[in-house]
Amino acid sequence: MNQSNESALASEALGIRIRWAVLAAAGIMVFDQIGAPVFEVALGVMAMANLALLKLVAKKEWFAKFGRKAGWIARIADGAILTGIGFLPPFGAEKLWLLTVPVLVGEALISRNKRHVALTAAPMALIQAGVLFANHASPTAIAMSVGTIFAGAAVGLVLSGYRVREEHLVTHDRRLSSVLDCGAALAASRDLRATILHTLKSAVHETGATCGYVMLIDESGSATRLVTEVAYSVEGKFTFPEELEVGQGMSGFVAKMGQPVAITDGGEENQFDGVTAGVHSAASVPLVTRSYSSTAQSGAENVLGVLSLLSLDGRAAFSADDMDLLRALGSLISVTVSNSRMEERQRTTFLRTMQSLATALEARDEYTRGHSHRVSEVSLMIGEKLGFGAEALEELRVGTILHDIGKIGVPDEILNKRGRLTDEEFEVMKSHPVKGYEICRPLMLSEGILMIIRNHHEKLDGSGYPDGLKGGELPLSLRIVCVADAFDAMSSKRPYRGVMETSMVLAELSKGAGTQFDPVVVETLKELMDSPPMQELYAMYWDDRARAESRQTQEQKAA
Repeated sequence: MNQSNESALASEALGIRIRWAVLAAAGIMVFDQIGAPVFEVALGVMAMANLALLKLVAKKEWFAKFGRKAGWIARIADGAILTGIGFLPPFGAEKLWLLTVPVLVGEALISRNKRHVALTAAPMALIQAGVLFANHASPTAIAMSVGTIFAGAAVGLVLSGYRVREEHLVTHDRRLSSVLDCGAALAASRDLRATILHTLKSAVHETGATCGYVMLIDESGSATRLVTEVAYSVEGKFTFPEELEVGQGMSGFVAKMGQPVAITDGGEENQFDGVTAGVHSAASVPLVTRSYSSTAQSGAENVLGVLSLLSLDGRAAFSADDMDLLRALGSLISVTVSNSRMEERQRTTFLRTMQSLATALEARDEYTRGHSHRVSEVSLMIGEKLGFGAEALEELRVGTILHDIGKIGVPDEILNKRGRLTDEEFEVMKSHPVKGYEICRPLMLSEGILMIIRNHHEKLDGSGYPDGLKGGELPLSLRIVCVADAFDAMSSKRPYRGVMETSMVLAELSKGAGTQFDPVVVETLKELMDSPPMQELYAMYWDDRARAESRQTQEQKAA
């Protein structure tokens, strides 16, 4: 049930309480006549009508269809009965008609509609005037009675106006709090989808809509397609458009024109983005951002997507206040999406720059060329084999590509030295993980990536560097990189040796399993040795080694 119906239901509940009070007052005024059949019938009819209204209020779906009209008819009947019954001979309670005043006040507070109040007061006034005239009352008495009835209606309308203004203030205050809450959530959280969903939920609940969705322009394609980022319904799951072309349906039209739209009972299937089952009204606002130049001059507006809401329970339309709220919340989403995409583009640019530097660094030495790429591929194979998710695999990919970036600070004479390094030279070489960490830390990379860069030379027994981590201090992703790094170093050429035989490489890894390397990771690597991706990755080195071994065998036979 939307917010408008909830407010109407609360008003009808107030009306029912007023009716019980009027019934009680009527009973007191004619207490000495209780037992008269006419009075008992009248009181019973009014009580049964009240009980029926209670049932309507209890069943929200019934109330949405019949509640308002039934309540109004009941209040008209109340006034008519109270106006006429008091003059019947069995009662002798001519002042019973005064109870029409609280009935009219209640009608004004409930319906808040001047026309309804006038249509309720008119029959009461006519009945009162007719009864008094029939009883030969003076014109002054008739005028005073009719004036009192209309004065009660006027007082009710005044009180209703105050109540409406109070509710508007409460609603605006609540909506302002909702906007501030969404703004704080969007600013504090780094989970874009979660914060957009939080804002969408606020929009749905505050406007009384049934469901809604946020669609964003697909930047990976031709920028002419909208893709649903999040969707929400107060009733649980619902069918929403997963994709739309810009210009297609309500949301596509809004994205194309850059202007908000509100539709009531549009009827055409595509107007509601294909969601037609029971849709009575819909609203959509564009998510717009504006770029600025270095001279602070504003540029053209860019539509990033749309925020669309649907109502399935028969509400009349989304009000102007609803549309203002949607524009405010849409602006918050726009800023967040724009900042997120800008940050992602900057991050991607930085990463590509770092990857280019890593590639250029490896090009300084033919023996290490392609090392980071191979370590990355081997790590991803192991990670997939061990069931890593997409996010964990991405950390592995980025971390391994950048893991030796710190060697940019190692002099060429040490980096490319063909003989054994001295202790002093080895200390310089050992500094590259920390240097790489310091280079990459400002890029706002994840802790997992930075740990791979800094700690890829750690060992399980704590004898590694630079931090001497051991055991449980090494996460699985880091253990994978340590094995993949050592495997590639032994499986490719180095200035001081050729490619080691595969059996020797695996023997060295097995020897270090449990002390230097994680045994599970080592066994997983062994299972991958004969896989086509692994064979293709090291084809150049392993084929060269096979040819060299064949040549050596032939030379031995010839000798």
